[in-house]
Amino acid sequence: MVVVVPPPQFNNRELGGPSFTLNQPGGYSAEILLYGGQVISWKNARGEELLFVSEHADYEHPHPLRGGIPICFPKFFDYGCVEGNGFARTRDWVIDAELEDSDLPLLTADNAFIDLILNHMPDNFPNWRRHRFELRLRVILGPTGDLTMISRVKNVNTNGRAFSFNFSFHTYFSVSNINATQVDGLQSLVYLDYMTRNHRRCIEGDYPITIENEFDRGYLNAPNEIFVVDHEIRRTFTIHKDDRLPDIVVWNPWAIEARDTTDMGDEEYRKFICVEAAVVGSEITLCPGEKWTGTQRLSVHDWTDSDVLPDPGNIL
Repeated sequence: MVVVVPPPQFNNRELGGPSFTLNQPGGYSAEILLYGGQVISWKNARGEELLFVSEHADYEHPHPLRGGIPICFPKFFDYGCVEGNGFARTRDWVIDAELEDSDLPLLTADNAFIDLILNHMPDNFPNWRRHRFELRLRVILGPTGDLTMISRVKNVNTNGRAFSFNFSFHTYFSVSNINATQVDGLQSLVYLDYMTRNHRRCIEGDYPITIENEFDRGYLNAPNEIFVVDHEIRRTFTIHKDDRLPDIVVWNPWAIEARDTTDMGDEEYRKFICVEAAVVGSEITLCPGEKWTGTQRLSVHDWTDSDVLPDPGNIL
């Protein structure tokens, strides 16, 4: 039987501006804002929200929106400027009607998707020359609810200049209780400790990560499948990434930082964890005409007491 997938649904939102919703006949959905090219909702077949967006999020331009999946480009974690995580998340993207099919994998008819492009930057963005570039994004909602994001960066400079960049899918996973949440798959890896002045390199321990205080680390050369396990509601998120996103960042602000953050509620740190496929250990450099493409796919599995917990072989 041929599954009919509806086209993206346009929404003229009061908060955040125009967006598009991808829907699947099974009840799954995802919503993408044109502002920031940002996924702000991903729901399962029961309509349960899987991403965290703060109730105190600032939807006014040029503020970044707290939650969902912001895209960090061309910088990541730069305290030297206001836009320390780049400008992609604070710019208006447009529908990409000219994407060449050969640039991205072919899709089957049962996938709902949308293509966006950002090809302009602010005039005064610091420490990054006024380069000409194309940043493309394809968001795919699969028939079983998996959410795939494929980004492609192309250097279209005509002056012969190369440029370098970092990149991250800054994913806010919604969890029932940060104290009952673990991140599995990063054991024994080298990580950058972003809470130290020089981002000191350390080695992770031999057990899944639990969050008990402010946590901000970039894990280098991570496996391509990482698991976020919410023991309280028996849910496992899986991050599937490709080799061109070699790193994983894990962040939670904890109580003091949350209280000092104007677009986050004092207790909201308990309700999310950021685990993001990224390029942060080094920069990607592109010469004119060259392209870089990075892909992450998110899946979710709700398990019961009778399941073996949480065997990755059972949830992929």
